[in-house]
Formats: sequence, C-alpha cells, structure tokens
Amino acid sequence: MRVWKKTRFNIPEKIIQRQILGYLRKIGCYCGKTKTTGIYDARRKCFRSDPFLLRGFPDICGFWRDKIFFIEVKSGKNPQSEEQKTFQKYCNSSSVKYILAYSLNDVVAEIK
Repeated sequence: MRVWKKTRFNIPEKIIQRQILGYLRKIGCYCGKTKTTGIYDARRKCFRSDPFLLRGFPDICGFWRDKIFFIEVKSGKNPQSEEQKTFQKYCNSSSVKYILAYSLNDVVAEIK
C-alpha cells in the first residue's frame, strides 16, 4: 500500500475524491461522484464523450441538511477550467454551496 505525504501537491485527485466521499458518507451526506470519462469505442480505438454532459460539472455533488452542494476536486497546481469557473459563478449567484477542494480538510472546513 502506498503512503502519501500530506501535501496538497502530490496526492492524485482520485485519492482525494475517495477520502472526501468516505467522510461525507460517514457523516450522513447523500452524495456521489460524477462520471465524466467517456465510453471506450473499440472500433474507433478512442473514448467517446457524452454530448449531453455539462462541461465544467463538479466531481462530487450531494445533499447535506436539506441543501445541495458541489465539490470540484483539484490536485497539485491543476487550475480550474473556464467551464468549471463558469459553473462556480452560477452556484455563487444562486446561493448554492460550491467547494474547490485540494484536500479533505477543505471540505471538513466547509461542511459542518
């Protein structure tokens, strides 16, 4: 088993996502991960993306205390895309919680 040093610059996003989902479910949140990977097309030998997928949609969404929230997980110096920033603006203008998380601690600080 690999042990990750606790810095925000070296833990892969999928590990951070699992930590966050584990924590959220432990405290009773109804939440899940967004599947954004396309479907592999063996004939074309490439991934096909869903044309109806909302670009910029966060990695995790859920409900906590009768409110919806969204979490975009980032690792290292990976910046938000323009589509992700646009989604965040829509959330902010609608009073919907949007968390940009580089670690589990970022989520713990926001979801109490």
